[in-house]
Formats: sequence, C-alpha cells, structure tokens
Amino acid sequence: MPSVRSQMPPLTRIAPALMLALSLAACAQTSPVDPAPPLSGLSSTYTDPYAWLETPDSPDALAWVAQQNRRTLAALAQDAPLADFTATATALAHDAATEDGGSGALPSGGAVDGKDPAVTTIGGVRHVYAGSNCFGTVDPDAPAPAAGADPVVVGRTCLVSLSRTGEDAVEVREYDPVAKAYVEGGFHLPYAKQTVVWLDHDTLLVARGWDVGEAALTRSGYPYVVKVVQRGQRLEDAREIFRGRVTDTSVSPAIFRDRQGHRAIVLVRRPSYFTTEHYLVDGRRTLKLGLPPLAEVAVLANGQLVVKLGQDWQTADGRTFPAGAYVSVDLEAARHDPAKLRAAAVYLPGPREAVTNLVKAKSHLVVTSDENVRGRLTVLTRVDGAWKTDRVDLPDMSAVSIKSSSEEKDKVTVTVAGFLAPQALWSVDLDSATATLTKAGAPGFDASPYTVDQWQAVSSDGTAIPYFIVHRKDMALTGDNPTLLTAYGGFNLSRLPTYSATIGKLWLDRGGVYVVANIRGGGEFGPAWHDAALKTHRQKSFDDFTAVARDLIHRQVTRPARLGISGGSNGGLLMGVVLTQHPDLWGAVAIKVPLLDMLRYEAIAAGSSWVAEYGSVSVPEERAFLASISPYQRLDPTRAYPETLIMTATHDDRVGPGHARKFAARMEALGKPVLFYESDEGGHGTRGLDDAARARGPALELAYFAARLMPHPAERPAGQVVAGAGS
Repeated sequence: MPSVRSQMPPLTRIAPALMLALSLAACAQTSPVDPAPPLSGLSSTYTDPYAWLETPDSPDALAWVAQQNRRTLAALAQDAPLADFTATATALAHDAATEDGGSGALPSGGAVDGKDPAVTTIGGVRHVYAGSNCFGTVDPDAPAPAAGADPVVVGRTCLVSLSRTGEDAVEVREYDPVAKAYVEGGFHLPYAKQTVVWLDHDTLLVARGWDVGEAALTRSGYPYVVKVVQRGQRLEDAREIFRGRVTDTSVSPAIFRDRQGHRAIVLVRRPSYFTTEHYLVDGRRTLKLGLPPLAEVAVLANGQLVVKLGQDWQTADGRTFPAGAYVSVDLEAARHDPAKLRAAAVYLPGPREAVTNLVKAKSHLVVTSDENVRGRLTVLTRVDGAWKTDRVDLPDMSAVSIKSSSEEKDKVTVTVAGFLAPQALWSVDLDSATATLTKAGAPGFDASPYTVDQWQAVSSDGTAIPYFIVHRKDMALTGDNPTLLTAYGGFNLSRLPTYSATIGKLWLDRGGVYVVANIRGGGEFGPAWHDAALKTHRQKSFDDFTAVARDLIHRQVTRPARLGISGGSNGGLLMGVVLTQHPDLWGAVAIKVPLLDMLRYEAIAAGSSWVAEYGSVSVPEERAFLASISPYQRLDPTRAYPETLIMTATHDDRVGPGHARKFAARMEALGKPVLFYESDEGGHGTRGLDDAARARGPALELAYFAARLMPHPAERPAGQVVAGAGS
C-alpha cells in the first residue's frame, strides 16, 4: 500500500534460527482448533471472533504468530529446499546491495554508526535510515578535493529520517555530511509520522502530531497541523500557520525554489487520499490556489509552477487540459489572483502513455513516462514561449527512472532495467537529447535462454489487458509450465518491467514462467485506467486478472495445477478476492501484507485514508459492494481452496498485520490448507532490512511455489510445441 505517500535475521543466524524453529515445531503439540464461528459481516451487525488478532503487539496475538511461524517453517523445510533458497536469495540480496551502493546510503555516502549504511544505533536503539532532506549537501559531481582540503559543499546540513523497524513513523535528526556526524544541539524531532522541510537554514516547516497523546493527527493517523520551528526552539513553542481537519487524510508542507531566486511555500491539504487543496503562503497570508482537486505541484521553474493533472481542467480563460498532462502556472499571477488561474501546456501524453515523473535541469525539463507500459525519457526545452520535445533513445521493454539531476547542469543520470537486464546507469546530455551507458548492471543470473513477450487478454467487458510473460525461448505449449502470475491494480501505480535475480535464479532457472499483468486500477495508461476500477467498479480489476489467467491456460502455457499467483498490499487484496471467487483456477496462492477484511479496513492502521480508493462501509451502496468481495467474509466452508501462504509484518503501521492474521486464523478454523509467516522486522516493505532479512520473504515464497507447482522429473512431458514471439 502506498504511503500518503519481508523480513529476516542476519545470514549468520539463518541456519540456527531455522534449526531452532524445526526443533520447536517437532516438540510442539498441535493445539485443538475450534470450528470456525460464522461471521455476521454480511448482515447489518458485525461481530468478529478474531478481532483480538488486530492488536499488533498483543501477547496473545504474538503467541499465536510464533506458533504459526514454527509450523510454516517446519512445513516448508520439509516440502521445499528452503535452506538452499534462503542461502541463494541472501547472496543475491547482498550482491544487489553492493551493486546499488547500499540499501539506503546516508548523505555522506557512509554510515553514521557501524558498517551498514542503512542502520545506525543511537543511545542503544537501532534506527533505520529512511531518507534525507538536505539544505545543501556535498556536491557528488565536484572534482575530488586535494589531500587535506574540505569537500565541495553546497549548503550545510541535512535532515535525516530514521525509522526503528522500517515503519512509516520516523525520528528526524540534523546531520553534517562533511563531519559525518549528527549536529550537536541541532534540529531533533521525536518519533512520529511527520513531514519536515527547510524554510531556511535555521527554520523548518513541520507537520506532525504535536503532543504525546498524538493530538493533531487525522483519523487516518497522519498530521493535519503545520507549524514553524526555529533552531533551538522547543516544539511546544512552535507557531502554527495552518490547520486542516481531523477528517482529512493529511496536511503537509512543501518548498519549491528555482535558479532565478523564486520561492513558493505550498501547504498541501488532502481531504481524501487522491484529492488535494493547495495553499500558497505569501507573508502572513495563506492563499488557496484554484487548482483542480486531482492535481500535484511538481517543480518551480523560471517562476512557473509546473503541475501534474489527474483530471481534465478548464482554466479561468476557458482553456481545457487533459488528465495526465503537465501544465505551468505563473507564480506571480497566482499570488495576484489565486482563485482564477491560467495555464500553459508543458507536456501532453499520448493515448497509451502515462507520465511518471518530471524534474528540472539547468535549461531543460525532463519527463519520464510509460508508453504501452514501456519506459520513455523526453527532454523539454522552452523555445519561443512553448515547450519543444525530444525523445531520448534508450533500451525498449524497460523501466526508466531518473536517478539524479541538478539545476546547475544540463545532464541527468537515469536507471534503465528490464526483466532480463539488470539496472544500468545512463548519462543523458539534455542539449543533444542523447544517452550514453556509463555503468552496466552486474547480472545475477544467465538471461540468455529467456525472452520477454507482451501479450494481451480480453477482460469480461471486452477491454484488452496487456501482460508481460518471461519464459524460455523454447517454452513448450503443453499446458504444463509452472507459472507465477502477479499484479497490483490499485492507487494509480504501475507494474513495470523489473529485474529480479532472485526470480531468475529460483524460478526461471528451475523451469518456471513469470507473468506480470497490467490490470485496471493501476496507472499504466494514465488516470482513466485507474479510475475505471475505483470503489464499486473494482470488480473490473479482479476480472482483468482472471482474464489473464484464463488466457495463459487457453494458450496452453499452463494449467490451474501449475498456476501460482502472488501479490502484496493492494495486490494482497487482489489475491484474496480471486482466491475466494475462483479457487479452482489456482494451484498455489501467496498473499503478502494484505488488506482482507474490507468491512473493517477503515478501522485498522491507516485504512481510513484509502476510502477514496475502496469506498466506505458508511455508504450503503459501497458497503454492499465491499461485503460482496471482502475475502475474509467470503471464505466458504463448503468450497475447496488451494493451499495459501500468507505473509505479513508485526510492525506494518500502514496496512497492519491484523488482516493477514485473521484471514489465516479463519482458514485454519474452517479446515482449509494455509501457511502463515509474520516477520518481526521491517514495516510495510523491506526498508532498512539487512541482506538476510530482505531475502527471507522471497525465499519462503519461492520455495513454497516450487514445492507446490514444479513437476517432478518423471512428470515432464516429452514432446514440445515452441511459443513464438508473435503468439
């Protein structure tokens, strides 16, 4: 689940931990399981016999988790080569971290404390690096200083965000990138969900809960009060400049600057997860900008606020701009008449294109986009009052993202990666719109036997749904290939070509096929692709996924007994729905950090922030739909389900572990085959985890799929029909 904006011990502890788990499992007596009581979630009243599992750190819940973990590790160690998978995945995670320069390099490029650049210990408490916001930092492109000379520094210090176990909540400390130490007596904001930006070197704008009782947090658990904090000032003495509402999703500050000396102080209020109100701070005045609700300010360039539109917008002068476009608004004109804004086009995407990012350089703007789910890079140059576009030639069938840019030069560094090509760095000269490969990624597996195709299925309403399929060049169309299918389908987020040496080594090299479906609800084709599956229309997303599965079966790539599906977060909801709607289609199912109780999701962790995506039980029509698809309530005692692996994290403060726990408990009580594993490291992702911890989740998952889907040698068919690229 995206923020308003899997999980293990170090390598040296893997084998002992696994042996201990196995020995405990062997000694443990199986607890009697009471028959599953019926849920009344489909009626007007709602009782939940497993609600006690929603409390993350409840002793009873943690005891249940420990028992489940022992059982799952024992089962997978017996049925699958778990130890081999874990060792391989850990080595690959280490290689990837080394290749990328660490999972979270601090501003200095090194660790504050200890050897891991993502971890520091302060007062005996372990912290995880979660990002930084610098008021100047060491210039990474400056020539190396002479021996004994100071590095070239632009500005002075950084605000470093530190999480404890990978949660969204962070502690903020001021850090000196030259001295490589925290600033004594510098800014220090205690642990909280918060947004902090520099107003100047001695002043911060801060949105957070402003007392120990978590006051000034929305019902979604995010800040809605912004204050000014001066250097040396106590938080309780900070001056409030803006207050949203407790019913909002969040309020956050942002500062935009350009090379010409313009500065825009913008306060972003989010009444719902997707909708925004933008307020321009002008001295003591706070001016509400007349931008549409679905809009985001991207950058300030040449005195122009560049805005990304999530909906069609008719401006004050009658011009209309389409959803997905970037437009510019004059900053001084906005200060003069904030309600009646005029705009000019900056970048208008094509019909099968979704813009993903825009950054500014010295003389140009740079846009990344996905065209038919393939990464593109475009240079924008201001010529005679309009923006000229030049497409940069980069490898196709890849994901493209901007790694670094600077307003002081007309060059950017981008990363390019595909399913079979590891992440590589390219230097782009913006004046000539040409790219040069500067560092090829080190491959984690031999990709030469494989190819990537982009096929499409037809959904229940006739919509074409594209999907990527990664397979051996000589794949046999016998319907017997072990196939792993994944998708996300929510929050306007796209599933793009992504390199995974772990998938290569532990799945493709063992004879598997890997498929990524680009279903509605995601952002692959712009706002309309997302909007098509919002709230009560979400069944389209589930139907799209099912259509891709049936297409794979129809093409004789695989069959249900060989077809596994996997998804996390919103993708975990997707897995839960298609498991309960079509249990006969799947041979194995992995559900990770999921939402599963859709009649309670608003009351769990940050769930209420996603009402704009899913709908609310307080609206009768939306409640009826949520009840009709909610996996937790739709488990049917009379139906057979494939064995399901459910994975979550104790410290997930975004979705919360309660969904996964309750679903697993209910499946077990109904006598359905289920495996459950919960990590006590990490949050809603792998941020801050060491190599072994990042490897544990994929190792468990792929060992499970290998054991359930891979045929024994005696089962392999003799004849082959080869799939061509044009299939």
